[in-house]
Amino acid sequence: MSKMALVQASATTTLLKHADSTRIAIRKTLKKQKQMEQYFTSAPIAGFMASMMSYSGRKHVRLLDPGAGIGSLASACIDRICMMPDGSKPRSVALTMYEMDGGLTGHLTDMAKMAGLQCKDRGIDFSCDIKNEDFIAECCPGLPSRGAGAKDDFTHVIINPPYGKIRAGSEAHEHLSTAGLSSTNQYAAFVGISMRMMAPSGQIVFITPRSFCNGAYFHRFRSEFLGMMRLKRLHLFNSRTASFADDGVLQENVIVSAQRKKAERVRWNKVVADAGATVLVSASSAPGTAMVRRRCPLSDLVIPDDVKKFIHIVPDKWGAKISRHMRRGLKHTLGDIGASVSTGRVVDFRARDALRVEEGGSAVPLVRPFNIASDGVMTFPVAHRKHHSFILADAASTRNLLVPNSGSYVLVKRFTTKEQKRRITAAVWSAGSYPSDLVGFENRINYFHSSGRGLSPDIAAGIWAFLSSTMVDAYFRQFNGSTQVNAADLRYLRYPSTSRLRRLGSAAEYGMPQDEIDGLVDRLAFGEM
Repeated sequence: MSKMALVQASATTTLLKHADSTRIAIRKTLKKQKQMEQYFTSAPIAGFMASMMSYSGRKHVRLLDPGAGIGSLASACIDRICMMPDGSKPRSVALTMYEMDGGLTGHLTDMAKMAGLQCKDRGIDFSCDIKNEDFIAECCPGLPSRGAGAKDDFTHVIINPPYGKIRAGSEAHEHLSTAGLSSTNQYAAFVGISMRMMAPSGQIVFITPRSFCNGAYFHRFRSEFLGMMRLKRLHLFNSRTASFADDGVLQENVIVSAQRKKAERVRWNKVVADAGATVLVSASSAPGTAMVRRRCPLSDLVIPDDVKKFIHIVPDKWGAKISRHMRRGLKHTLGDIGASVSTGRVVDFRARDALRVEEGGSAVPLVRPFNIASDGVMTFPVAHRKHHSFILADAASTRNLLVPNSGSYVLVKRFTTKEQKRRITAAVWSAGSYPSDLVGFENRINYFHSSGRGLSPDIAAGIWAFLSSTMVDAYFRQFNGSTQVNAADLRYLRYPSTSRLRRLGSAAEYGMPQDEIDGLVDRLAFGEM
């Protein structure tokens, strides 16, 4: 692009509009994008993320975009800086962009030239360093020697990182380990590295899948993030298709805005909240749609005594009421009520030789997700299904996969589809569901048990009714942002006491209408005894 063309472009369009035109034009021609699991940020999302940055009081801005793509996020930030009033805008902007796809370097170079001209028109000194490097490989080696407040630390970081997994033993995993970091996913690694490259009081805004808010995989990341950073805002896109609709990404995404704590306020593995500090929590189905929001104390998002540091995203008053009701009314762990939850042990491809479509010989029931109906009723076998509904009990490969067919097991589907209204779908398998000494639960099912055997019928029915209530499902969604229901998340819940579960189970009937389940749970699980 010629200098004259650049001048004309800067005079007629913003940087972000130009970047979005580029995104649309080249999106379908890129082969590496999905291989690298990096998705370009649309103009509405980029503008929204940039609006969460503040530059007040900063004479010199040092801006980092670790996964630049075509430069949409940096463009949105430069646009906002250039629109600031003369008396408050910074004197200089130093932009650093990392993008390992060399095919995008030309687009970033054009963007930087346009940004330089636009900043010059507004009296702002602009410099740009485009690094055609792997961000993890390039930055990890120097992290251990960096001290807080290094002169080249960034005042602002904005990220739409790649979403790919990091395999143990991979080059990226080795780089992270050397730097004292550990992550199973690139997006947590990008944020973790960036935090360590920030100046005290620096700001970071990033968009990622919501999955980091819960689960064991991201426990260390949450601990470090909440120890180093002060949460300022969380925005949830609660549609799984809206954020990156053009690319077919099915994720609930969250935008996080946070500020780097000063060195003396950093507490590793501990959430330190300033007295009166609040967080703005908001949600919408997609960019530009109606938004709900509320301001709340950090303790509403991260329960102070929660060692797992799950992040609860509760953007409305109704959700806040449910959260308080659940946290105040329920104190018992599964261990307190003599129960445990495990994931089904039978994985199809590993036990293929022992699977059977029909009963016969030593074959025993193999319970699958489709046996659990949406109304919680257990159906076995399902006649029109030609799947393997039985598994040999005397095969060497199945010896440790089966459990005694005694008592009652509460079963919960591990995966739901985006069309399903409920996140938790439960049913009860009892010894009378099918006559056999043993039973197998497929790996896509979680099952509640007592020391490897079935629960008493009334306790099982009580747990089923509790999990099937609208309140529990709504509360579960506050910290679970995927369609997967992990056993760890079910352990994280608090439950009614044993006596309350027995009363609830005695009154509940499988397949009863939802409003009746909700009424029973409200009265018997939370009401006065």
